[in-house]
Amino acid sequence: MSKSYVFTDSDLDGVGSYLVSKWLIDNDMPFTTTTVKNFHEDFVKWNKLNKVKDYEKVYIFDINVAEYCDLLDHDNVVIIDHHNGKDGYTGYKKATLVLDQKYTSTTKLVLKTLLQNNPDLKLKLSVPKAKLITLIDDYDSYQLKDPNSLGINTVLWSYTGNRVQKFIEEFYDGFRTFTKFQINMISIAKKKVEEAVETYQAFSLTLPIDGKESKIVSTFCDHNINEVAHGIIKKYQADIGIIVNLKSKSVSLRKSKQCSINLNKLAAKLCEGGGHFDSAGGSLNKTFIKFSKLFKKI
Repeated sequence: MSKSYVFTDSDLDGVGSYLVSKWLIDNDMPFTTTTVKNFHEDFVKWNKLNKVKDYEKVYIFDINVAEYCDLLDHDNVVIIDHHNGKDGYTGYKKATLVLDQKYTSTTKLVLKTLLQNNPDLKLKLSVPKAKLITLIDDYDSYQLKDPNSLGINTVLWSYTGNRVQKFIEEFYDGFRTFTKFQINMISIAKKKVEEAVETYQAFSLTLPIDGKESKIVSTFCDHNINEVAHGIIKKYQADIGIIVNLKSKSVSLRKSKQCSINLNKLAAKLCEGGGHFDSAGGSLNKTFIKFSKLFKKI
């Protein structure tokens, strides 16, 4: 049995966090990808066949597990996340908590944490692996300084079947360049985003937030959430973009680079959610449905 086990988010930052731990800790380390919504069910299912005490370390990456202290507060559990900071983690006494909202991605936070404990592990990072970490961080912070950042996320979500495993296999040695097949994936996704931004019905609302009039635009969409959100923000010159996903019954909030509103706090008020300063989300609940009635069709 491996000495460690990982639970990580199934998005790009979660997969990146696992890859870093796989590179630096244990190449054969088993893992489970999950989401904030599904974590409890997935962990309980795992716990029927496994015990936390049987592992040297059990890592939780990129998931807010503040409410699961009863399951996770063990000396060998390490929780690393850059979303909600230490909010709600007051019940934890034994687990190691590495919670830092100032970090642009959990991938970078995992890297920093592991290297702090053993700086020599840096020797395991090749240039292509370091490049992949940079691209994942660039995408998760949505700074998009490198045009390949969008492509990396698109490739992950374009795989069919076990997309996480396929991504790990394709990028285990890091990032050098996209294959022709991956370039085709990116091209198809780009057209899909452009079509959504141009044709999906959008809704608008202007209201004071933090003492300043802010324009919010929203639409319904179940794919390429970041890209569609930023697309409607740009098209309608808005401060905040909200994407409502009816399939997952979720709400995603993004903002323009000029907007200074804390989306983490806004998501907590609107949809029992969270995230970080520039990117947040939550559930399609009664509070948000009531709020959505204030919007007008564009």
